[in-house]
Amino acid sequence: MKKPEIFFIFLSLLLAAGCRPGNNKGNSDTKTEGEPAAPALVFEQERFSRQSASCEQDSNRCARVSAVYPLAVAGPEEAVRSINDSLLAYVKVSLAVFSPSPEDIPTSLDAIADDFLEEYEAVMSEAGEQEGSWSVELEGSVLYQSDGLAAVRLGTFSYAGGAHPNSFEYLLNFDARTGKVLRLTDLVRDTARLKELAELAFRQARELGPDENLSEAGFFWEGPFALPENYAMTEEGLYFVYNPYEVAAYAMGPTEFTLSREELAGILNEF
Repeated sequence: MKKPEIFFIFLSLLLAAGCRPGNNKGNSDTKTEGEPAAPALVFEQERFSRQSASCEQDSNRCARVSAVYPLAVAGPEEAVRSINDSLLAYVKVSLAVFSPSPEDIPTSLDAIADDFLEEYEAVMSEAGEQEGSWSVELEGSVLYQSDGLAAVRLGTFSYAGGAHPNSFEYLLNFDARTGKVLRLTDLVRDTARLKELAELAFRQARELGPDENLSEAGFFWEGPFALPENYAMTEEGLYFVYNPYEVAAYAMGPTEFTLSREELAGILNEF
């Protein structure tokens, strides 16, 4: 099973277990009169790094696992706990490149790193004097924060032999007061209109004409245009990413674009 498929199975399970659909009315910032303001979320960067013993002798025969990612360290207690649980789960599934399914992902980052480094050493022991380095690297950051929302990006790069490396970008939007993962229907009131705007932006990003057949151009493989799995609120608007393999061959690379707040006027909920 390909990594994107594993991730989206995991994502579905995570959403089902920990999220309820929002009210779609954009009232996350509404406060009852006299109600004290919720404490603001504060994030700090966490770091994790491991490498194979061989790195000390030969940088060309080396395996590394590294992660830099945000965790909430202050804010509403429920939100901090829920956000961190979600972020750590995403970090683990991103780094566990040799786990065939979400159920097989080790429970700790050290155990995930052990699996990666042990697999590398086993392959290198059979390769003799052949050089080769592996790595899996995750870099995360907070893209946007408001009183009602926090958007986080987790970008992963991995190479473990083969024809080419892999890279994926995962985007998460959290309710800043409860920590629940916000779905697209929580962020906008009209997904049909959003889809129309997104297709226009996709075509512009890929320099395709308005009537050009998407599948013939190498996108969506006989299927209709679809909104991506990864999106995030930003200061500018709503940012979308289609990762490699999701709607086109690896060689086509990712597709990304932002729909501005002006373009989304009338359908974008306020957070």
